[in-house]
Amino acid sequence: MLGLNSFKDKKVMTFLAHPNDEVLGCGGLLSRAKGDGAQIFCVIPVKRIFQSCYNVMEKLDARVAWGHFDDNEMDKYPLLEVCEFFEDYIKQIKPDIVITHHYNCANQDHRVCYKAASIVTKPIKGQIQLLSCEVPSSTGYLRPSNFEPNLYVGLSYEELNDKLDMLKMYKSELRADRSEEVVKALACLRGAESGNDLAEGFMLVRGYC
Repeated sequence: MLGLNSFKDKKVMTFLAHPNDEVLGCGGLLSRAKGDGAQIFCVIPVKRIFQSCYNVMEKLDARVAWGHFDDNEMDKYPLLEVCEFFEDYIKQIKPDIVITHHYNCANQDHRVCYKAASIVTKPIKGQIQLLSCEVPSSTGYLRPSNFEPNLYVGLSYEELNDKLDMLKMYKSELRADRSEEVVKALACLRGAESGNDLAEGFMLVRGYC
C-alpha cells in the first residue's frame, strides 16, 4: 500500500478545514489522482460554502461534503464531535488514502483536523494511509514548524497548471502568501528536493506495505 506511483483504483479523501485548502495543499496530487482514475472525496468540516469550491470539485470529478462547524472556531467544539463527524465519512467511503493538515499549522481549524484524522484513521478495522500536506499562509508559521517532507509526489507541468487553474477559481481567497507565484515556487522547491522538476511535499504520518 505504501507508495504513490499510481492512484489507480484508489479512493483518495481529503479532510481539510476550508474550501481552497484542498487546492493549496494537494491540488497537484488530486489532479494526478484524477488522471489515474482514482475516486476523490473532499470532506470540508466548516460551514463556509463557496460556489467556486463546487467548480473545483467538478474539475476534479470529486464529491464534496460539508460540515456544521463554525469557521476559524473549530477548537471550541469537543474533539470527539469532530471525530464522529469525520468517522461517518470514513465508514461510508472506506478511503485508501487520507490527506489532512500538518499538526503544527498556525490555523486552529487545521490543527483540529489533524488531531481528528489521526484518531479516526487508526488501524483498528483497516489500514488507511495518512498524509499531512502543507498549506501556504498557515503551515510553517508556528516556529519551529517541523514540516519536513518525507514523501514527494512528482508533478507534470500539466498537473501544476491544473492546480493553478483551480487556485484561480478561488480568486477572492488569493493573497500575497498564497499567490500563484508562491504556489509555483513551492512546487519548484519540492521538485528540487526530490529529483523532480516539480513536486508537492507531504509528511507520511501513517503508511503500510
